[in-house]
Amino acid sequence: MSSDPLRERFEGVDRDGNGVIDEAEFGTLLQALGVGYTYSQVHAAFTDIDRDSNGKIELEEFRAWWTSR
Repeated sequence: MSSDPLRERFEGVDRDGNGVIDEAEFGTLLQALGVGYTYSQVHAAFTDIDRDSNGKIELEEFRAWWTSR
């Protein structure tokens, strides 16, 4: 059993297991965490987190955002 539930959720939506999630996976992750964002809110948050604009976010980028909100 993992002692990191956020990692478990992140890895659960990382469909290809490459350690990063795209915007669609991010939306799924937010839903799994009980966040009811609209598409526009998901897009805005994803863009904010994806600082290098590569279309992907890593767990630690997500964790930093999640814990700061």
